[in-house]
Amino acid sequence: MVHIKDEIGVLGIDDGPFNKGSKIVILIGTYFRGNKILDGVYFKRIKKDGMDSTEKIVEIVKGKHRKKINVIFLDGITFGGFNIADIHEIYEKTNIPVVAIMNNLPDYGKIEKVLMKYFKDYEDRISILRSMPKPERFEDIYVQYVGIERETLELIIKKTRLRSKVPECLRVSHIIGRGFLHL
Repeated sequence: MVHIKDEIGVLGIDDGPFNKGSKIVILIGTYFRGNKILDGVYFKRIKKDGMDSTEKIVEIVKGKHRKKINVIFLDGITFGGFNIADIHEIYEKTNIPVVAIMNNLPDYGKIEKVLMKYFKDYEDRISILRSMPKPERFEDIYVQYVGIERETLELIIKKTRLRSKVPECLRVSHIIGRGFLHL
């Protein structure tokens, strides 16, 4: 049986709200120790529908808490519209397990059709999508992950949640993001 300490260091990444006219979207990262201690908040700008979310997530990870982060949790794999985060590349550049958490199973066929219709670089984007691990159900959510065993991941999710189905770091990043709605 794997032992996970109560104050395991985790980073949760989500994006802030945006509208059709937005060119820039805020990426929010919160570093938590376990499920109760918020120990860092990070912000990065990404391009709406750009291709820079992977790079910006890596920059957040390499910030102040780099040595303490045991798992990187992402709210899905797309940020700021169709700015797709490559979880394999994030893992390769940080050597920290990466887990994308989703409430619903993505419809990749539909996503690919949208990408083909609206993006000149659709082949690159679809290539990243197809390289992703298949989403797996865990309780009421779906997870895609690299660099970690399923059993360990389940224990870490359970240890880092408070009263939500997702780790507290993701929940708080989402709440902070919603705060940008009224700027």
